[in-house]
Amino acid sequence: MTQSSPKENKSPLGVKLIALLSLVLALIVFTTGVLLLLAPKSWIARLSVYCMDRLGFIPHSGPHGTGPLPPTWILFSALMTYTVIFVLEGGGMLMQKAWAEYLVLVELALLLPPEMLENFRQPDFLRIVTLIFNMVIFVYLSVRRTQSLLAMRARQLNKPIS
Repeated sequence: MTQSSPKENKSPLGVKLIALLSLVLALIVFTTGVLLLLAPKSWIARLSVYCMDRLGFIPHSGPHGTGPLPPTWILFSALMTYTVIFVLEGGGMLMQKAWAEYLVLVELALLLPPEMLENFRQPDFLRIVTLIFNMVIFVYLSVRRTQSLLAMRARQLNKPIS
């Protein structure tokens, strides 16, 4: 039986940073959702909702998403859904689970096209920075998953037939 080296068991710094980002986002989104229920008129709740809206977490009607915000219970439900997704991503990546990386890739593949379109319609510093971060994460995880699949394929081809 071969033992893996300690280096193989360590997550790369990039994966740890993405996991940390997911968990911090989960905390921020969860806190915003709770604030919406407990103190919807407070300045911190309004600021949080404004930032979530600018980042595209709160889709709503109107030209370029400028219509009225949905009712509080819908916002709360959406934010709690985001919280669960971010906790799954961050926790799974910290536990070095490939499915967590695939989850992030699928999420970003679905979110990047509308995010790019929104940046063309209404450029905004926060949106542009977010788009760049998301694109870097997408490319990084795509390369990692591709390398992992190629390494697994190479190991299978070099395995003697029993």
